Amino acid sequence: MDARKRILVADDNPAMAKVIAFNLSAAGFETTVASNGQIAWELLQAEPFDFLVTDYQMPEMDGRELVRHIRSSLRWRHIPVIMLTAKELELDTSIASDELQLASVLQKPFSPSELIGRIHSYFHRVCSV
Repeated sequence: MDARKRILVADDNPAMAKVIAFNLSAAGFETTVASNGQIAWELLQAEPFDFLVTDYQMPEMDGRELVRHIRSSLRWRHIPVIMLTAKELELDTSIASDELQLASVLQKPFSPSELIGRIHSYFHRVCSV
């Protein structure tokens, strides 16, 4: 990666957000954390980001609603998104991936290295096209 990619992390679990942000920063990404989807949406209106990692279930605005806002936005419709979920039975990942145009879905618990690998893989695919 030439420049540090900016990643927005939306997760209402402070411990999970801290672990994700720490690992992304250690992998060379610039990371900003939002404690819910509404705050993430407001940050997207104010700052540039290259990638979004969002939890599915959050207060104020959940991950699905956040991504729907993003996909209807001219500015953000193409931002890659990884959705994190502990609701494996409630979220049909293949339908959600297609409907929301997700780069990936990760089931909690997941390995931070798996998350980083998926983000690196996405940027590698995009940069080599």
